[in-house]
Amino acid sequence: MEIVEVKCKKCSKEIYVQQSYVREKMFCTLGCMNSYMAKESKTLN
Repeated sequence: MEIVEVKCKKCSKEIYVQQSYVREKMFCTLGCMNSYMAKESKTLN
């Protein structure tokens, strides 16, 4: 079990997660994820 540091896709805060859980887009809170997704959906429309 290796812990790695990744950055929040929205605010660039450091997040520490297990290597096996690392994804392309990761968020520090649900608030960051929701605001990022809202921004993304506005640019697609």
